[in-house]
Amino acid sequence: MDIISNGLGHPGSSRDNMPEPRKRDDWLALAPDLSIGGEASIEELTFSSSMLSDISTSLWEDGYLSLPPLFDPSELASVRDAIFALFEQDIPPVYIYLFDQPWWLFARLGPLLRHFVGENFGVLPNLWAWHLNREGARGWPPHRDCDAMTVFGEGEDAVLMSLSLWLPLTDADESNGCMYIVPQSRYEANSASQKADLMDARSLPAKAGSVLGWPQDVYHWGGSYTSAAKNPRVSLSLEFQNRAFDPLADPLMDMGKLPPFEIRRSLIQDQFAKYRHIDPNLGAGK
Repeated sequence: MDIISNGLGHPGSSRDNMPEPRKRDDWLALAPDLSIGGEASIEELTFSSSMLSDISTSLWEDGYLSLPPLFDPSELASVRDAIFALFEQDIPPVYIYLFDQPWWLFARLGPLLRHFVGENFGVLPNLWAWHLNREGARGWPPHRDCDAMTVFGEGEDAVLMSLSLWLPLTDADESNGCMYIVPQSRYEANSASQKADLMDARSLPAKAGSVLGWPQDVYHWGGSYTSAAKNPRVSLSLEFQNRAFDPLADPLMDMGKLPPFEIRRSLIQDQFAKYRHIDPNLGAGK
């Protein structure tokens, strides 16, 4: 059994070796630079109208967005280092979402999210984190985040139902498992069969603090960590939905009011069963 394909813990651990129940203070002791249930003071990043227009063109034409580094390295370092600390305790990196700071990173992208999924967008209860650091470790295989159509209309009239964002906390390239995506234009011709030719995929190397995103019906996957890698690939993902549509999953959360500790823990534990259709080797979670 491949115990490291998704960076689920120390290389000597089993995927079923999830953390024993810990109290809030125990988690804070593991990551003293982070908070749980802290008071947020989010300073949203600035996106000019021309920037949003250019990003929109890329999303509608290619089926994805790829933005250069947007965050200060110090913002990333505390979250990245906490994932390293979880790794040393054989704890899957997705437990980073017990803390406020990963959520707050995505919250700073508010103008971008509102532009694509509406002023009152919701946060889907679908989240994950990766820590690839050994040869043979890999991201998830080719898949779509939603099998239903998520883009309605064309051009300026297009409406996006849901959007996935992927945030690397370390540099990601072809040697350590960067993302790959099949551009929308490459499989629209096969829309009747809903199939994509994976040979048409593009690699998306991304510096730490960059932002990648795609409509949820676009095929994508994570690459493999190779002997040529210079650093681990540590990354976060979170999914968002336009509230004009019926919820794709419950609960649809408010980025301005994060769930309390116990709800976050339950939400994280639910992810293992939720994503087992992508990776059957995921443990049960505890």
